[in-house]
Amino acid sequence: MKQGEFTLGNLQSSSLNAKLMNYPIATLPERKITQNTSPIGIDRAILFDDGSYNNRQIDLTVGFEGANADENVSKFLAKLDTGKYEDFRMFSDENYTYQVTRSGASTKKRPDYSASYRELTVSLNAAPYKYVYPAKPIEVKENVETTIKNPTSYESKPLIHITVNGDTDLTVNGKVTHIKEVKTDIYLDSAIQDAYIEEGYTMTNANSKLSVGPYPIFKAGNNKVKLSAGTATVEGRWRSI
Repeated sequence: MKQGEFTLGNLQSSSLNAKLMNYPIATLPERKITQNTSPIGIDRAILFDDGSYNNRQIDLTVGFEGANADENVSKFLAKLDTGKYEDFRMFSDENYTYQVTRSGASTKKRPDYSASYRELTVSLNAAPYKYVYPAKPIEVKENVETTIKNPTSYESKPLIHITVNGDTDLTVNGKVTHIKEVKTDIYLDSAIQDAYIEEGYTMTNANSKLSVGPYPIFKAGNNKVKLSAGTATVEGRWRSI
């Protein structure tokens, strides 16, 4: 990415005739730890670690040029105000994708020296993890143990798309998930702990086709994956803070 460039969902900075005027830096997320200081006689707080992080903040100053500057500011803000996270990449950390929404009020300024320039100041509320970009999907063949390397220091929650007719067993690092009565294909999404079948724009819950147990997790380093029948495409969703 060149200086000032960014992408927000399907919006490109070039299509908005916009660029980042500052060098954005995402704050490091705070670990979710509860402190208990009530016990008598202890010399430090007792810590309860939730094993997760709070959201982080990214402050942006975005410059918009041209006759359509006001319209493009509106497009940019509308993309942030969908009520869901949007993928965001910026030149200052171009090898990662952040998931963001808007937090708080924003300020739009028009300087006296230019009728066609607008400057937007906005704070983004970003999910704690950022995701490696680009990350190629990994193919898993039938009955062939495949080694998948997680390049980060953090566990990932993959999306696994299995194509099979009938039953199959998915083994990840020795843990087996039994999957039954699949007609064509099925998705296992570890991030939302859900299995579903996708037909066009319709997703149908398919949790009943899986054996009870945790969804696959990829630890840091090498992971062993095997499928007893069918094939799979794995999106590792490698992530870091």
